[in-house]
Amino acid sequence: MRSRRSWASALLLLSLVATSTAPAATSSPPAAEEFRYRWKLSRFLGVVASLFMPGEGDGVLSFRPTTPGHLASELVITSEKSDSGEHFRYGAELELATGRTLRAWSSSFWRGEQRDKAGAIDGSGVIDIASGIYLLRRDPPTQPRELEIWSDGKLYPVRVVPVAIEQRRVAGRVVPARHLRFEGIERPGKRFWKGSLELWLGLDAGATPVEIAINRRGASVHLVLVSPAPNETQEALP
Repeated sequence: MRSRRSWASALLLLSLVATSTAPAATSSPPAAEEFRYRWKLSRFLGVVASLFMPGEGDGVLSFRPTTPGHLASELVITSEKSDSGEHFRYGAELELATGRTLRAWSSSFWRGEQRDKAGAIDGSGVIDIASGIYLLRRDPPTQPRELEIWSDGKLYPVRVVPVAIEQRRVAGRVVPARHLRFEGIERPGKRFWKGSLELWLGLDAGATPVEIAINRRGASVHLVLVSPAPNETQEALP
């Protein structure tokens, strides 16, 4: 039971919403995008959890224009080893001109239990994790950038730290990518976020999100793109 909660807690981090200095978004209508991933549990508790439940599966991150000037961002995680219909889904509607998240939603169906949450987001500069990835792709930080993470009604101050340009393996190829890390900040009177989120953005024109890693309580959910990023400098692995 503890392992199951660790796996679910790691996935639920994907429902985070960030506030503060969100990068400005373009007002021009973007093209629809869809990125497909394979995910697996790693680290000690993740490996233990995989003995009792699915330890790998598929993920889809999508960005789709909706009404004029708005974009829907969504991440869906499923597993072919789980029972029919089991999933985790997180998304939001983004106002492109301001980068503001207008509303957010999440749903999950796991072990026969259905959970659904949705609501309007009050305040400018609010983003969920999927729309946050969208905005960071268009304005990757070169210096640490402080944010506040909202998760299930609680706020956590965090910092987005540019780590390095690294070589990542994507679909049998080496892809250079910008490594960004979200980490908690200790502040008096504020909750401390004990998890972490890591993001690798390709150096192609669209800053393709080639990897996403969510770490929580000794378990890590690691998503890797299943097709190469469109980058002219990528090289085949031996």
